[in-house]
Formats: sequence, C-alpha cells, structure tokens
Amino acid sequence: MANNPCWAEVTAKTNQARASRAGRQQAVLARIALEVLHEQARPGVHVARWIQALEHRIAHPDTTLAQLGQSMIPPLTKHAYAALLRRALRGAGIPADDPRPRGD
Repeated sequence: MANNPCWAEVTAKTNQARASRAGRQQAVLARIALEVLHEQARPGVHVARWIQALEHRIAHPDTTLAQLGQSMIPPLTKHAYAALLRRALRGAGIPADDPRPRGD
C-alpha cells in the first residue's frame, strides 16, 4: 500500500472530504454559538475575539483550520485557532464535540 501512488491519492481525497464535512458541522455549531453569545451580550475583549473566530468559521465552512488561522488578524496557528473556536463554543455552552449537526 505504501508504494501504491493511487492509495496516496485516495487517502488525500478521503481526508479532504472528512475535513470538509467536519468544517461544515463545526460551522453549524458556530452559528448556534454566535446566536447564544449575541443574546448573552457579555462584554469583554475575549468575547469579541470569540465572535470573530465563529463568524470566520461560518463564512468559510470548507476551509481547513490551518487556512482559517492564517487568515485571521493577527494570524494564528492551526492549533491556536482550534483552541479559540473551542473556547468560543464552550463560552456559549456548546461542547466542541456536540452531536447536533449530524444531519448529513
């Protein structure tokens, strides 16, 4: 399998499809979290940053976390952006592994 060039292509396509599906599911959660945060109207710089990260995910559901992080201002690593999203979801009372968006 390791020497099969077709296997690498299939694996890459499968990983891209999985990442895209996860991104769309995360965008659904981000939309819910954004509504909750707007309703709470909690002041704070961290809440504004959470909202920015959630809006960015909603606007780009098929984009990878690495690409989203790099397109933030200031740029973030993939891990820093993922952590920011997790904190935003948690701040809205939504666990990052919430099963709600499983509608596909």
